[in-house]
Amino acid sequence: MKNRFIIKNKIIKTFIICFIVGLILSVLFYLSLDKTEIKLLVDTIKNNSILYKTSNNMINHLKILSVIIILNFLYIGIPLYIGLLISESFKIFLRLIILYKAFKIKGVIYGVIYALINNGIYIVFLLVIFKKLIKIFKIIYKYKFKKENINYSTLYYYFINTIIVLVLIFISDMLIYFYGSKLLYIFIRLCKI
Repeated sequence: MKNRFIIKNKIIKTFIICFIVGLILSVLFYLSLDKTEIKLLVDTIKNNSILYKTSNNMINHLKILSVIIILNFLYIGIPLYIGLLISESFKIFLRLIILYKAFKIKGVIYGVIYALINNGIYIVFLLVIFKKLIKIFKIIYKYKFKKENINYSTLYYYFINTIIVLVLIFISDMLIYFYGSKLLYIFIRLCKI
């Protein structure tokens, strides 16, 4: 039981580290922009309604995660998955930085709400998939490098659980696509952006 807690703790720490790396990269990226590029981004946000709508990520999420799951069987899925986590956090934090620049504290409040509506459930599901991928990776690693027998029923169980989470991501993306913009509109009016 203690060993299981340590493994879960390591997975959560890795997840948090990926988000911190994404935060640092987004700050560095923002600092590398010159004033005209920043002004262009701020003006685009102020004049464009794209940030006030949820995005249609259904197909992209399915394609990316399916490829990563398959590549996990070839030992390169975990590094790609970590790259995915970093890129997701990079996008979230860069959006928050630019919203702050455009609307100050109201922009940050709206940005957090936007991230929760548009990315919140997806991030939780990413954590669940990460745990499953680690377990699948360990089974394959032990078979290949430690010459242990594969427990196919356990491998199948984790693989099916991962597929179920993919289906849940697709369903949540559909709900966000159809109802998320209505929620965002309420918060736009509350934040007076």
